[in-house]
Amino acid sequence: MTSSEYRPSASLILAGRQTITPQQQFDYSLLLIKRTERTSYALNHCVFPGGVFDPKADESDDWLTYFHSCGITKPQLDLVKSRQVTGRPELLSQGQNFTRDISLRLTALRETFEEVGILLCRPNSSLRDIETGQVAHVLLQPFDRELWQHRVHKDAKQFLELCRHLAVIPDLWALSEWSVWRTPASASRKYDTVWYFAALDSCDVPLLLEPNEVASAYWLHPGECWRESREAIIWLPFMLLYETARLMNMRRWQQLLQFARRRSIRGSTLLQPIYYRCDGGLLGVLPGDELYLDQPHNYKESIILSDTIDDVNKRAKRYHRYIIYDFHRVDLACNLLPLDGHLPLQAHVNTRFSKL
Repeated sequence: MTSSEYRPSASLILAGRQTITPQQQFDYSLLLIKRTERTSYALNHCVFPGGVFDPKADESDDWLTYFHSCGITKPQLDLVKSRQVTGRPELLSQGQNFTRDISLRLTALRETFEEVGILLCRPNSSLRDIETGQVAHVLLQPFDRELWQHRVHKDAKQFLELCRHLAVIPDLWALSEWSVWRTPASASRKYDTVWYFAALDSCDVPLLLEPNEVASAYWLHPGECWRESREAIIWLPFMLLYETARLMNMRRWQQLLQFARRRSIRGSTLLQPIYYRCDGGLLGVLPGDELYLDQPHNYKESIILSDTIDDVNKRAKRYHRYIIYDFHRVDLACNLLPLDGHLPLQAHVNTRFSKL
Protein backbone atom coordinates (compact mmCIF):
# COMPACT_ATOMS: atom_id res chain seq x y z
CA MET A 1 0.00 0.00 0.00
CA THR A 2 1.50 3.30 -1.09
CA SER A 3 0.54 6.70 0.24
CA SER A 4 -0.84 7.58 -3.21
CA GLU A 5 -3.69 5.14 -2.57
CA TYR A 6 -4.93 7.32 0.28
CA ARG A 7 -7.07 10.12 -1.09
CA PRO A 8 -6.19 13.59 0.30
CA SER A 9 -9.10 15.28 2.04
CA ALA A 10 -9.86 18.03 4.55
CA SER A 11 -12.41 18.56 7.32
CA LEU A 12 -13.34 21.69 9.24
CA ILE A 13 -14.12 21.86 12.95
CA LEU A 14 -16.39 24.90 13.29
CA ALA A 15 -16.85 26.26 16.81
CA GLY A 16 -19.60 28.84 17.13
CA ARG A 17 -19.70 31.07 20.21
CA GLN A 18 -22.92 31.21 22.20
CA THR A 19 -24.28 32.95 25.27
CA ILE A 20 -24.56 30.64 28.27
CA THR A 21 -25.94 30.58 31.79
CA PRO A 22 -23.59 29.99 34.75
CA GLN A 23 -24.78 26.38 34.91
CA GLN A 24 -23.68 25.55 31.35
CA GLN A 25 -20.24 24.05 30.80
CA PHE A 26 -19.30 25.26 27.31
CA ASP A 27 -19.78 28.66 25.71
CA TYR A 28 -19.52 27.27 22.19
CA SER A 29 -20.91 24.47 20.05
CA LEU A 30 -19.50 22.42 17.18
CA LEU A 31 -21.22 21.98 13.83
CA LEU A 32 -21.93 18.32 13.06
CA ILE A 33 -23.60 17.12 9.89
CA LYS A 34 -25.53 13.87 9.61
CA ARG A 35 -24.74 12.00 6.41
CA THR A 36 -27.53 10.85 4.10
CA GLU A 37 -28.17 7.13 3.91
CA ARG A 38 -26.38 6.99 0.56
CA THR A 39 -23.16 8.56 1.90
CA SER A 40 -23.06 7.18 5.46
CA TYR A 41 -21.17 4.25 6.94
CA ALA A 42 -23.71 3.74 9.71
CA LEU A 43 -27.10 4.80 11.07
CA ASN A 44 -26.99 8.42 12.34
CA HIS A 45 -23.42 8.82 11.05
CA CYS A 46 -22.23 12.34 11.95
CA VAL A 47 -19.07 14.15 10.90
CA PHE A 48 -17.59 17.61 10.62
CA PRO A 49 -18.03 19.28 7.21
CA GLY A 50 -15.37 18.27 4.70
CA GLY A 51 -14.52 16.19 1.70
CA VAL A 52 -12.01 15.09 -0.89
CA PHE A 53 -9.26 17.27 -2.34
CA ASP A 54 -9.73 18.08 -6.04
CA PRO A 55 -6.31 18.91 -7.58
CA LYS A 56 -7.81 20.51 -10.70
CA ALA A 57 -9.80 22.92 -8.55
CA ASP A 58 -7.99 23.30 -5.23
CA GLU A 59 -4.46 23.35 -6.68
CA SER A 60 -5.16 25.34 -9.81
CA ASP A 61 -2.67 28.05 -10.73
CA ASP A 62 -5.75 30.22 -11.36
CA TRP A 63 -5.98 30.70 -7.60
CA LEU A 64 -2.57 32.36 -7.50
CA THR A 65 -3.57 34.62 -10.37
CA TYR A 66 -6.74 35.56 -8.53
CA PHE A 67 -4.97 36.13 -5.20
CA HIS A 68 -2.42 38.41 -6.85
CA SER A 69 -5.16 40.32 -8.67
CA CYS A 70 -6.77 40.96 -5.27
CA GLY A 71 -3.49 42.33 -3.92
CA ILE A 72 -2.55 39.38 -1.72
CA THR A 73 1.21 39.17 -1.29
CA LYS A 74 3.43 36.11 -1.03
CA PRO A 75 4.26 36.88 2.64
CA GLN A 76 0.53 36.91 3.37
CA LEU A 77 0.10 33.50 1.75
CA ASP A 78 3.17 32.25 3.63
CA LEU A 79 1.41 33.00 6.93
CA VAL A 80 -0.48 29.70 6.66
CA LYS A 81 2.66 27.60 6.13
CA SER A 82 3.51 25.26 8.99
CA ARG A 83 6.81 25.56 10.85
CA GLN A 84 6.82 21.87 11.73
CA VAL A 85 10.28 20.79 12.86
CA THR A 86 9.70 17.04 12.63
CA GLY A 87 8.92 15.39 9.32
CA ARG A 88 5.84 16.87 7.67
CA PRO A 89 3.24 14.24 6.68
CA GLU A 90 3.64 13.40 3.01
CA LEU A 91 0.10 14.58 2.39
CA LEU A 92 1.17 18.12 3.34
CA SER A 93 4.67 18.08 1.84
CA GLN A 94 3.36 17.61 -1.69
CA GLY A 95 1.72 20.24 -3.86
CA GLN A 96 1.88 21.83 -7.27
CA ASN A 97 1.74 25.57 -7.95
CA PHE A 98 1.58 26.27 -4.20
CA THR A 99 1.82 24.53 -0.86
CA ARG A 100 -0.75 22.03 0.38
CA ASP A 101 -1.15 24.29 3.42
CA ILE A 102 -3.08 26.52 1.02
CA SER A 103 -4.76 23.99 -1.26
CA LEU A 104 -6.16 21.78 1.52
CA ARG A 105 -7.55 24.85 3.28
CA LEU A 106 -9.30 25.63 0.00
CA THR A 107 -10.66 22.07 0.04
CA ALA A 108 -12.06 22.53 3.55
CA LEU A 109 -13.62 25.91 2.72
CA ARG A 110 -15.09 24.68 -0.57
CA GLU A 111 -16.57 21.55 0.98
CA THR A 112 -18.04 23.52 3.89
CA PHE A 113 -19.86 25.79 1.45
CA GLU A 114 -20.92 22.84 -0.66
CA GLU A 115 -22.29 20.84 2.27
CA VAL A 116 -23.84 23.43 4.57
CA GLY A 117 -23.83 26.72 2.63
CA ILE A 118 -21.44 28.56 4.96
CA LEU A 119 -19.08 30.72 2.92
CA LEU A 120 -15.99 31.73 4.90
CA CYS A 121 -14.53 34.53 2.80
CA ARG A 122 -12.98 37.95 3.34
CA PRO A 123 -13.83 41.10 1.38
CA ASN A 124 -10.91 42.66 -0.46
CA SER A 125 -11.10 45.63 1.89
CA SER A 126 -9.93 43.46 4.83
CA LEU A 127 -6.50 42.57 3.40
CA ARG A 128 -4.55 45.00 5.56
CA ASP A 129 -5.38 43.23 8.83
CA ILE A 130 -4.68 39.64 7.81
CA GLU A 131 -3.44 37.50 10.68
CA THR A 132 -3.69 33.78 11.28
CA GLY A 133 -6.08 32.24 13.76
CA GLN A 134 -8.58 35.10 13.89
CA VAL A 135 -12.35 34.72 13.97
CA ALA A 136 -13.55 33.49 10.58
CA HIS A 137 -15.36 35.88 8.25
CA VAL A 138 -18.81 34.51 7.39
CA LEU A 139 -20.01 36.11 4.17
CA LEU A 140 -23.56 37.34 4.72
CA GLN A 141 -24.03 39.53 1.64
CA PRO A 142 -26.98 38.35 -0.47
CA PHE A 143 -26.34 36.02 -3.41
CA ASP A 144 -28.07 32.98 -4.86
CA ARG A 145 -26.61 30.44 -2.44
CA GLU A 146 -28.67 27.53 -3.72
CA LEU A 147 -27.62 28.10 -7.32
CA TRP A 148 -23.93 28.43 -6.45
CA GLN A 149 -23.99 25.53 -4.02
CA HIS A 150 -25.38 23.34 -6.82
CA ARG A 151 -22.71 24.59 -9.21
CA VAL A 152 -19.89 23.88 -6.75
CA HIS A 153 -21.35 20.45 -5.99
CA LYS A 154 -21.29 19.61 -9.69
CA ASP A 155 -17.91 21.22 -10.45
CA ALA A 156 -15.38 22.09 -7.73
CA LYS A 157 -13.77 24.69 -10.01
CA GLN A 158 -16.90 26.80 -9.61
CA PHE A 159 -15.75 27.73 -6.11
CA LEU A 160 -13.14 30.05 -7.60
CA GLU A 161 -15.79 31.44 -9.98
CA LEU A 162 -18.03 32.14 -6.98
CA CYS A 163 -15.24 34.07 -5.26
CA ARG A 164 -14.64 36.06 -8.44
CA HIS A 165 -18.37 36.76 -8.80
CA LEU A 166 -18.58 38.11 -5.24
CA ALA A 167 -15.10 39.73 -5.26
CA VAL A 168 -14.11 37.93 -2.05
CA ILE A 169 -11.15 35.87 -0.87
CA PRO A 170 -11.40 32.46 0.87
CA ASP A 171 -10.48 33.03 4.51
CA LEU A 172 -7.44 30.73 4.56
CA TRP A 173 -5.99 32.55 7.55
CA ALA A 174 -8.92 31.72 9.87
CA LEU A 175 -8.19 27.99 9.57
CA SER A 176 -5.75 26.55 12.10
CA GLU A 177 -4.28 23.12 11.47
CA TRP A 178 -5.67 20.82 14.16
CA SER A 179 -4.59 17.25 13.28
CA VAL A 180 -3.88 14.81 10.44
CA TRP A 181 -5.50 11.37 10.31
CA ARG A 182 -5.14 8.42 7.97
CA THR A 183 -7.77 5.70 7.82
CA PRO A 184 -6.60 2.21 8.84
CA ALA A 185 -5.00 0.13 6.09
CA SER A 186 -7.88 -2.34 6.47
CA ALA A 187 -10.49 0.27 5.48
CA SER A 188 -12.22 -0.13 2.12
CA ARG A 189 -12.15 3.64 1.54
CA LYS A 190 -8.77 5.17 2.30
CA TYR A 191 -8.17 8.82 3.10
CA ASP A 192 -5.49 11.13 4.44
CA THR A 193 -7.40 13.93 6.14
CA VAL A 194 -6.22 17.25 7.50
CA TRP A 195 -8.54 18.58 10.17
CA TYR A 196 -8.68 22.35 10.49
CA PHE A 197 -10.27 24.47 13.19
CA ALA A 198 -12.14 27.75 12.71
CA ALA A 199 -14.03 29.91 15.20
CA LEU A 200 -17.30 31.68 14.41
CA ASP A 201 -18.66 34.63 16.38
CA SER A 202 -22.00 32.86 16.66
CA CYS A 203 -23.83 29.60 15.96
CA ASP A 204 -26.61 31.71 14.49
CA VAL A 205 -25.51 31.41 10.88
CA PRO A 206 -27.89 30.42 8.10
CA LEU A 207 -27.34 26.88 6.83
CA LEU A 208 -28.21 25.47 3.43
CA LEU A 209 -27.84 21.69 3.46
CA GLU A 210 -26.78 19.93 0.26
CA PRO A 211 -29.53 17.28 -0.07
CA ASN A 212 -27.44 14.55 -1.70
CA GLU A 213 -24.86 14.43 1.10
CA VAL A 214 -26.36 16.01 4.22
CA ALA A 215 -29.54 14.80 5.94
CA SER A 216 -29.43 17.25 8.87
CA ALA A 217 -27.08 19.40 10.94
CA TYR A 218 -26.62 19.96 14.67
CA TRP A 219 -24.82 22.43 16.90
CA LEU A 220 -23.60 20.44 19.91
CA HIS A 221 -20.94 21.25 22.47
CA PRO A 222 -18.16 18.66 22.92
CA GLY A 223 -19.75 17.10 26.00
CA GLU A 224 -23.03 16.63 24.13
CA CYS A 225 -21.18 15.07 21.18
CA TRP A 226 -19.61 12.54 23.53
CA ARG A 227 -22.81 11.80 25.45
CA GLU A 228 -25.04 11.43 22.39
CA SER A 229 -22.51 9.08 20.82
CA ARG A 230 -22.39 6.93 23.97
CA GLU A 231 -26.20 6.87 24.09
CA ALA A 232 -26.43 5.81 20.40
CA ILE A 233 -28.32 8.96 19.43
CA ILE A 234 -25.58 9.70 16.89
CA TRP A 235 -22.60 7.69 15.66
CA LEU A 236 -19.21 9.36 15.50
CA PRO A 237 -16.27 7.82 13.62
CA PHE A 238 -13.53 6.86 16.06
CA MET A 239 -11.16 9.67 15.03
CA LEU A 240 -13.93 12.21 15.54
CA LEU A 241 -14.72 10.72 18.93
CA TYR A 242 -11.03 11.11 19.81
CA GLU A 243 -11.00 14.77 18.76
CA THR A 244 -14.20 15.38 20.72
CA ALA A 245 -12.45 14.00 23.82
CA ARG A 246 -9.61 16.49 23.30
CA LEU A 247 -11.99 19.40 22.77
CA MET A 248 -13.78 18.60 26.03
CA ASN A 249 -10.78 20.17 27.82
CA MET A 250 -11.66 23.58 26.40
CA ARG A 251 -14.84 25.04 27.87
CA ARG A 252 -14.31 28.61 26.66
CA TRP A 253 -14.46 29.66 23.03
CA GLN A 254 -11.81 32.37 23.35
CA GLN A 255 -9.41 29.97 25.07
CA LEU A 256 -9.94 27.38 22.32
CA LEU A 257 -9.36 29.95 19.57
CA GLN A 258 -6.10 31.10 21.14
CA PHE A 259 -4.89 27.54 21.72
CA ALA A 260 -5.66 26.43 18.15
CA ARG A 261 -3.79 29.42 16.75
CA ARG A 262 -0.66 28.80 18.83
CA ARG A 263 -0.60 25.06 18.26
CA SER A 264 -1.20 25.16 14.51
CA ILE A 265 2.29 26.33 13.57
CA ARG A 266 3.79 23.21 15.18
CA GLY A 267 2.21 20.98 12.55
CA SER A 268 0.87 17.47 13.04
CA THR A 269 2.00 13.87 13.34
CA LEU A 270 0.11 11.54 11.01
CA LEU A 271 -2.22 9.38 13.11
CA GLN A 272 -3.04 6.01 11.55
CA PRO A 273 -4.51 3.27 13.75
CA ILE A 274 -3.32 -0.34 13.67
CA TYR A 275 -5.98 -2.83 14.72
CA TYR A 276 -5.59 -5.78 17.07
CA ARG A 277 -8.42 -8.27 17.53
CA CYS A 278 -8.71 -9.75 21.01
CA ASP A 279 -11.26 -11.85 22.82
CA GLY A 280 -13.96 -9.35 23.70
CA GLY A 281 -13.18 -6.47 21.38
CA LEU A 282 -10.92 -4.59 19.01
CA LEU A 283 -7.97 -2.32 19.81
CA GLY A 284 -7.02 0.64 17.64
CA VAL A 285 -3.48 1.59 18.65
CA LEU A 286 -1.96 4.96 17.81
CA PRO A 287 1.60 6.38 17.61
CA GLY A 288 3.52 6.01 20.88
CA ASP A 289 1.58 2.97 22.07
CA GLU A 290 3.82 -0.01 22.95
CA LEU A 291 1.89 -2.13 20.42
CA TYR A 292 2.33 0.39 17.60
CA LEU A 293 4.44 -0.86 14.67
CA ASP A 294 6.48 0.75 11.92
CA GLN A 295 4.90 1.01 8.49
CA PRO A 296 1.27 0.97 9.73
CA HIS A 297 -0.01 1.14 6.15
CA ASN A 298 1.16 -2.47 5.68
CA TYR A 299 -1.31 -3.92 8.21
CA LYS A 300 -4.32 -4.52 6.00
CA GLU A 301 -5.89 -7.00 8.42
CA SER A 302 -6.29 -6.96 12.19
CA ILE A 303 -3.48 -8.61 14.16
CA ILE A 304 -4.89 -11.47 16.22
CA LEU A 305 -4.08 -11.72 19.92
CA SER A 306 -5.17 -14.75 21.90
CA ASP A 307 -5.71 -12.90 25.19
CA THR A 308 -8.82 -11.10 26.37
CA ILE A 309 -8.93 -7.39 25.69
CA ASP A 310 -8.92 -6.69 29.43
CA ASP A 311 -5.74 -8.71 29.98
CA VAL A 312 -3.99 -6.96 27.07
CA ASN A 313 -4.90 -3.58 28.53
CA LYS A 314 -3.86 -4.50 32.07
CA ARG A 315 -0.38 -5.44 30.86
CA ALA A 316 0.08 -2.15 29.03
CA LYS A 317 2.72 0.21 30.39
CA ARG A 318 2.71 2.75 27.55
CA TYR A 319 -0.61 3.12 25.81
CA HIS A 320 -2.34 5.35 23.29
CA ARG A 321 -5.37 3.52 21.97
CA TYR A 322 -9.10 3.21 21.63
CA ILE A 323 -11.01 0.07 22.60
CA ILE A 324 -14.06 -0.95 20.58
CA TYR A 325 -16.47 -3.19 22.50
CA ASP A 326 -19.41 -2.57 20.19
CA PHE A 327 -20.57 0.07 17.74
CA HIS A 328 -21.39 2.68 20.37
CA ARG A 329 -19.22 1.58 23.26
CA VAL A 330 -15.73 2.87 22.53
CA ASP A 331 -13.25 3.72 25.30
CA LEU A 332 -10.21 5.93 24.84
CA ALA A 333 -7.00 5.41 26.80
CA CYS A 334 -3.69 7.29 26.82
CA ASN A 335 -0.97 7.74 29.46
CA LEU A 336 1.49 9.56 27.17
CA LEU A 337 2.20 13.25 26.73
CA PRO A 338 0.23 14.63 23.76
CA LEU A 339 2.04 14.87 20.44
CA ASP A 340 2.78 18.22 18.78
CA GLY A 341 1.84 20.33 21.80
CA HIS A 342 -1.75 19.17 21.56
CA LEU A 343 -4.52 18.72 24.10
CA PRO A 344 -4.68 15.46 26.07
CA LEU A 345 -7.80 13.36 26.19
CA GLN A 346 -10.14 14.90 28.75
CA ALA A 347 -9.57 13.18 32.10
CA HIS A 348 -13.17 12.02 32.64
CA VAL A 349 -13.20 10.09 29.35
CA ASN A 350 -9.57 8.90 29.42
CA THR A 351 -9.53 5.32 30.71
CA ARG A 352 -6.72 4.38 33.09
CA PHE A 353 -5.93 0.69 33.18
CA SER A 354 -5.60 -1.26 36.42
CA LYS A 355 -2.56 -3.53 36.40
CA LEU A 356 -2.39 -7.32 36.54
